[in-house]
Amino acid sequence: MRYIKYLLIGISLICNLNATTVYENAEDGEITGWRIQQNGEEPKNIFSHTLNSRVIKLQGDGGPWILGAVSGDLAWNNGREKTISWKMLTGGRYTVYIPVTTKKGTRYLFYNDLPKRILRHGVKGGILHGLGGYRHSEYKNVWRTYTRDLERDLKDSEPDNEIISINGFIYSGSDALLDDIVLYNPKYKIYEDGTTPNRWKITDGDINKTNISSIDDPQGDGVQGRVIQFKGDGLNSAYRLDINNSKYQIIQWKSRFYEPYSVSIIVNTKDGIRELLYTNSSKYYPSGGVKNGGKTIWHELGGKSLVGHNGWEQKKDFGEINHFWQTVTRDLNQDIKDFQKNNRLISIISFEIRGSGLFDDLKLLSRPEITDPKKDLIYEDGEDGTTKKWHIYDNSPKGATIKNIYDEDKESRVIEFNGNGFENGYEIGARRGDKKWNNRDHKAISWNIKFNDYFSIFIAVDTTKGTRYLTYEPRDTNRGIIASYIRFGIGSNTKDGKWHNIIRNLADDISKFEPDNKLIAINSFMVRGDGRVDDIKTQLNYKLIIYEDAEDNNTDGWRVFSNTSGTAKIENIFDENKNSRVISFNGNGKADGYALGGHWNNYDSRYFQWSMNFNEDYTIYISIQTTKGRRFLTYTPKNENGGKKGDYILIGLGNKSANGTWQTFKRELQKDLSLIEPDNKIVAIDEFMIRGNGRIDDVRAY
Repeated sequence: MRYIKYLLIGISLICNLNATTVYENAEDGEITGWRIQQNGEEPKNIFSHTLNSRVIKLQGDGGPWILGAVSGDLAWNNGREKTISWKMLTGGRYTVYIPVTTKKGTRYLFYNDLPKRILRHGVKGGILHGLGGYRHSEYKNVWRTYTRDLERDLKDSEPDNEIISINGFIYSGSDALLDDIVLYNPKYKIYEDGTTPNRWKITDGDINKTNISSIDDPQGDGVQGRVIQFKGDGLNSAYRLDINNSKYQIIQWKSRFYEPYSVSIIVNTKDGIRELLYTNSSKYYPSGGVKNGGKTIWHELGGKSLVGHNGWEQKKDFGEINHFWQTVTRDLNQDIKDFQKNNRLISIISFEIRGSGLFDDLKLLSRPEITDPKKDLIYEDGEDGTTKKWHIYDNSPKGATIKNIYDEDKESRVIEFNGNGFENGYEIGARRGDKKWNNRDHKAISWNIKFNDYFSIFIAVDTTKGTRYLTYEPRDTNRGIIASYIRFGIGSNTKDGKWHNIIRNLADDISKFEPDNKLIAINSFMVRGDGRVDDIKTQLNYKLIIYEDAEDNNTDGWRVFSNTSGTAKIENIFDENKNSRVISFNGNGKADGYALGGHWNNYDSRYFQWSMNFNEDYTIYISIQTTKGRRFLTYTPKNENGGKKGDYILIGLGNKSANGTWQTFKRELQKDLSLIEPDNKIVAIDEFMIRGNGRIDDVRAY
C-alpha cells in the first residue's frame, strides 16, 4: 500500500513514497516472462559468483529480448511507479527500450551508451537519453546499476505529456547479463525548489556582476513556477549549495541553460574527498575519466542536447529554439565506481554549478528497497491482534465476521471466520487494484487451516494466459480446470477440526493442468467457509529435492569419509518402528563419519530436513558455500548453541534428539547461519555428513 509522508525540515523537503515492483531478479531459477524476437538464443537463468545471485543471460545476434510487452495482456500496465532501476553487464553496444503508454500514445524511452539526447530517433515515438560509456573500457564487462526517472525523461522532450503506464523492458545489442529490474517510487529530499536563493553562495566570479535570484519561469513550456536564476560571467562564475547527506546516493536536478555549464559535486568517499565533475561538451569520446591525480572524476552530460538554444539534436520538431527544461539524474556511487572501481561513496558534501541559466528541483533520491526474495513473505500470522488486512468479499447472506483470536491448540493468535458456511467469502490482498499483492518473486505459498466443515481456499494469480484461481478443497482427488478455476484436493481429513499445514508450489499446480501456462504474480488469498487460518506466507519456490528416502534399497551416493575403526558400515535396512526403509550407520561412534553428496551446488533451496533415530552422541554437518567461504552448519544433541569454531557453526538440537526415537528436524539454513554470522549469506548447499551410530531417513531440501 502506498503512503505519502511530508516532513519539512528547515528548507529541505523529505518525501517517502513506498512502492516497489520487482519484475526480474532471477532468483526463481526460471526465465518466465522473457521472449526473444528476430535473432538470438533463448534467455538463460544462471548463477553469478560476482553478485552471489542468479541473473538473466542474453546472448546471440542482438535480440531484441522482451520482458513485459508494448501493450496487451503481457504488458506490465504499471501506472503507480515511475522510476526504473536495473543492473547490467555488457561488453559492447546496446540499447534498452522502455515502452510506455502516455496521454499522447505509445512512447519508447530508450537508452544507449552515447552521451547525448535525441527526440524521436530511430523509431516512431522514440526518445533517447544517452547513458555514456561509449568506447570506454571501464564500462565494459562490469556490473553497473542504472536508475532513470521515466516521467522526467518523457517530459524532457514532451513537457505537456504524462505517463499513464509503464509496460516492459526490451534489450537489444551485444551479449549481456541483467538483474534486479524494478519499478519504484523513490524516497527523496529536496534541497532546492526554486524559492531559496539565499541558501546559495557565490564561490567564484566578480561578486558585483554575479547574481542569484528566485524568479517566475519566464518562458518555459508548461508551468515550472518559481526557479533559480544564475547570472554572471558564464563558466567564470560559480554558485554552491551545501548538502551534507550520507543517506541517499542518487542526485537529480532540472536546468535550462543557453550556454555551456558544468556541475561540481564534492563527496566524501572510502578513499577520501573527491570531486564529481559533470560537463556538457559535444564529445562522444572520451566522455569521462579521472583528473587531478584521481581527485576529480569526470562525466559528460550530453553535449549540445543540454543547452537550450541548441535544443534537442533534431530541432525540426520544435524550430530553431526550444525552452524545454532538461532533467539530469546521476547515481553518484556508480559514477565513482566507473573510474575507481574499488572506491565507494560515503556522503555528499556540496553541489556547485558554473554558468548562467535557470535551475530548479535539486533533490536526492533513494535506491529501491528490494526485499530479499529468498526470505518468506508473511501476509498473516495473527500476531498484530487485528483483522485490518482482511475484507469480506461475499457478505450475502449478511452477518459474516472476521476476528483475530487466540487458539488454545495452536498456542498463538489466528484469524477466525464466522458466517453462513460456504456462502460467505473472505479475502486478504486483492484480485485487482492497488491492494493486489503483485508478488512476482515467489512461486510457492503455505498456510495453516482448522476447519470442521466443507471449505475452499482460492489463490488469485496472474498467469501468461490471464487470471487463474487455484482452488484447494477437502477432497482426496483433483477436479481439474473449469473456466479460470484449477481445483485441487488437499485431503478429506483437512476438515477434521484439527490444524493442518498446507504447502503448494503454485507454478507446478498451474502446469499440471495447463502445461503451456506460466505463473506471473500472486495477488490474494481467499476463503469460503467457517473456520480458522494462520501463517499465510509465500516463499521463493517449493521444489522438493529428495536426497535420500532409502526406498531404492541401496546406499548409492553415500560414502565413509572417516573410517577410524576400520569397520565403519553403511546399510539400507527396513525399520520396524518407522515402517519404511532407512539408512543405518555402524562403526566406532563419532570416530567414524559418513557423507551424502559433496558437490550438490544447490543454489535454490533454503530449508533442509531429515529424520533420525540416534540413542547416543552424534554430530551432523551440512556443508554450505557462503559469501565468506565454506561453512559447516554443525548440529549436536546439546541444549545450547556453541557459537563459531573456525568454519563450524555450532547449533544444539537438544539432548532429547538422541533419545532413541524417530524425530524429524527442519532447519532454515540462512537463519541458522545468521545466528552466529549475521552479515554472512548462504550461496549453495553441497553435502550432508554424520558422525555416530544411528539411522537416517528422508533427507530433503526445498
